[in-house]
Amino acid sequence: MSSNTIQQRFHYMDNLRALAMLAGIVFHASLAYSPMLHFFWLSADHQSSKSIDVIAWFSHLFRMPLFFLIAGFFAMLLIEKRGVMSMIGNRAMRVLVPLSIFLPLVLMSIGAGINWAGSHVEHQSPALAYIYPMMQSETDSSQPINLTHLWFLYYLCFMYLLLVFLHQLKLFQFEWLKRVLNPWVLMVIFPLLLAPVFYLIPAPHPAPEGLMPLLWPFGFYGLFFLVGALLFKQQGLIDQLDKYLYVLLAAGLGSYVYFAFRMPASDGNLLMAISESITAVSMTWVCLIAGKRWLNQHNKTFRYIAGSSYWIYIIHLPVLFIIQFVLLDYEWNLWLELGLSSLLTMVFGLITYALFVRWSPVGWLLNGKR
Repeated sequence: MSSNTIQQRFHYMDNLRALAMLAGIVFHASLAYSPMLHFFWLSADHQSSKSIDVIAWFSHLFRMPLFFLIAGFFAMLLIEKRGVMSMIGNRAMRVLVPLSIFLPLVLMSIGAGINWAGSHVEHQSPALAYIYPMMQSETDSSQPINLTHLWFLYYLCFMYLLLVFLHQLKLFQFEWLKRVLNPWVLMVIFPLLLAPVFYLIPAPHPAPEGLMPLLWPFGFYGLFFLVGALLFKQQGLIDQLDKYLYVLLAAGLGSYVYFAFRMPASDGNLLMAISESITAVSMTWVCLIAGKRWLNQHNKTFRYIAGSSYWIYIIHLPVLFIIQFVLLDYEWNLWLELGLSSLLTMVFGLITYALFVRWSPVGWLLNGKR
């Protein structure tokens, strides 16, 4: 690995990571209008649309895989640039500490939102109508800790340790990679490796929000994380994939058509597992190729979005719930409500980032000192 590569700033990776986080806000906002989650999502509206499910679950298949791939890429960059122990310290500060601080605050905020909505919202969602009385009950109704939307930070901590272990075993030597990795492995073999994971879980796959680690996220997100680390060691592969952009796009969209018509599905469905795998891998490569083509730039706008996205994502779910709780009593068009709740959540995040986070110790914690 050349010193120029190690010192290089990968702006397209920063920008893609930020967009993946912001897309998560729209995804979570859309679940309020999902027919599949009507009885499970706290802010589920009385309106729903199958087209919402088709759009939302499409992004769900590759948004977090892309994020984990980028996380693996930057983890390997830190190892090459500063060493293993420095990477561990850096990721502990950027991932473990924010998780430890913000998870209790997020849980308390969601609980406060439920308490408010339970006594102020007339047309409550099924989940809200079920949970609010339980919270008011004097009987012991304690529940296991839920990682909410911060589950990815929890799993990243394990993946960083796994990466260190594999690095110490010399599994990332460049000559070994040159013999094994090529575009066809990334486009064909990679989906085949993921298919058994999807075969074992329902479709669409759930978020692993429990405190007890599950194996399947390591087989799914963990594999993308390791591929991201490998890509840092052999970055020419991204350029080699570029010429297959439209093939990958066609594969991703084509396989999703089958998935969209068949979802939801229980585990043990081989064709669904294959279609999920193809869509997840193909669309992740499409995003990576498109990002390097068009997002590899550094200006004030991109820098601000990249810097604020982590904060916005951490705080967005309680804010989004409150906004959508209020909207439950209105009869507005569901697309208007979806756009409004997404926009207001992002605006709230941007304003609080500018006023309270960017130049504060919280900003240093999340993004490092400027």
